[in-house]
Amino acid sequence: MSSSFNALKRYLYGLGQQASKLLVLAFGLLLLSSFTEGIGILMLVPVVNFMSDPSQTLPSWLEVIPGFNPEVLSLEIVLALFLCLLLVRSTLVYFRERVLTLIRLQATDKLRKKLFETMLFSDWQQRINSEQHQELEQLTNGVNRVGMATFYILKLATTAIFLIVYSVVSIIIAPIALLIAIVVGGIILLLFRHIFRQAAEFGTGLTNSNKQLYQRVMFFLNGMKTVKACAYEAQQLKSFEMTQKELRDNQLAYQDKTALQQLGFQVITALLLCVLVFVGLKIWLLGVAELVVLIVMFSRMMPMLSDLQSNTQRLLHMLPAYIDIEDAIKKNQQAHMPNNTHIVQFPRKHLALQGVSFAYQTRSPLLSNINIEFPLHKITLIKGPSGQGKTTVIDILTSLLTPSAGKVMLDGNPLDASAHHSWRQQVSYLSQEPFLFHASVRDNILWGECCTDSEIYSVLSQCCADFVSELPHRLDTMIGDGGIQLSGGQRQRLVLARALVRKRPLLILDEATNALDSETEKEIFITLQRYRNSMTIVLVSHSEQAQTFADKTVLL
Repeated sequence: MSSSFNALKRYLYGLGQQASKLLVLAFGLLLLSSFTEGIGILMLVPVVNFMSDPSQTLPSWLEVIPGFNPEVLSLEIVLALFLCLLLVRSTLVYFRERVLTLIRLQATDKLRKKLFETMLFSDWQQRINSEQHQELEQLTNGVNRVGMATFYILKLATTAIFLIVYSVVSIIIAPIALLIAIVVGGIILLLFRHIFRQAAEFGTGLTNSNKQLYQRVMFFLNGMKTVKACAYEAQQLKSFEMTQKELRDNQLAYQDKTALQQLGFQVITALLLCVLVFVGLKIWLLGVAELVVLIVMFSRMMPMLSDLQSNTQRLLHMLPAYIDIEDAIKKNQQAHMPNNTHIVQFPRKHLALQGVSFAYQTRSPLLSNINIEFPLHKITLIKGPSGQGKTTVIDILTSLLTPSAGKVMLDGNPLDASAHHSWRQQVSYLSQEPFLFHASVRDNILWGECCTDSEIYSVLSQCCADFVSELPHRLDTMIGDGGIQLSGGQRQRLVLARALVRKRPLLILDEATNALDSETEKEIFITLQRYRNSMTIVLVSHSEQAQTFADKTVLL
């Protein structure tokens, strides 16, 4: 519980900083709408009096209104005033709900952006150790649950203000009834206090169950081809159902607790209302108008006390999602890349790794004091058995990984951490798995660059990707997630075209031709040789003919 309330304090502080002006506006609208609500309820007394017996004495509190003349009042005037109050209140409620919704959405968007930003700018070592299913759950369902927490916070504030207004009205009409409502409401809240602790526990369980569900879904999506090819659908469905059952059981258990509390509150409220009517008529000798207003007040205040409790429970149920996201943000910020303000130029004479050593966590050193010179405007081939660190060399060269010893040297000067971003802006990188997204061929190639269609087709031709001209919509053809509607070789040729379109001075290919047939691969290597005048090329490949086209071969 203490961790939940501490998290609530931090979240309220952040909410106040993010939307201070909107919160002030919302608070003003809450006060105005609550004030008109209270006046409207008080107006029920003269309305009922005029309807039952116009000769009845008007309530004494009307006499305190400056300039009030009871002789000019009529049923028509009272109804007109009552209608105006209802219209004003409805208008205020409309704008109030709009502002409250805007606050909730703005807070949700800012939290999601902050989480996504810390993911983007955390270093690669943090990225490779992260759990994607957990991050996906946090960015989607987790942030949405925090948004609902904001909603419940705002609802709690609304309910509290309305309770204050109703309390003032009750003091004017029947203060004893107010005292009864407060005492009974307090007793009920005390009886159900243990549900607050359980709400937080259920919220933690819901967060974990959601992560497991996302993990199962991502496992299937990432391994869809293997699942289908090996007929593992039944096993996957069974695992999915078990994970889904855990999530459902958690939600049902929380709902049962909440519903039981609501049932108890409603039963007690109904009994008290009956007692209040009897006492009001027989003991307090209230008039019909006062009794009607008292019933309205009590029937509204008791559900509000119930709402205070239930919304507090829902808030505590949602807070574990915020704690989880807050921890993720802190973890990402600790691995945040250094200030990347330094601009570095591509070397004119030398590009090299000097005395580089590297070891992944809990593993023996993979690289030990290696020195590699990458001749400019040449093709350097890196070869070696699997597991000898070829991809790690590439990751260090692109500054994705920081070596435990040694440096990336540019014209004899070490690449500083503050220049990593600037350095990567000069690199085109093709990984072993082509990165394509669900969009058109054109969008996948350009990726924010500006080129004419004729320039795109020219590069495609150089990459042996003339098949694009035969697609149903040519450059506008949608290729599916990961380019699933294309063959492996076609995907590799498209990402190569993307790299050449970008025209960056350093091109790195990590097994980027392994899905091509021998003849097509040869054509690609010929194309790469032509580009040596404008870029330096580093190639990781097991291909036998790669060495034929390389200017230098490094064996690890």
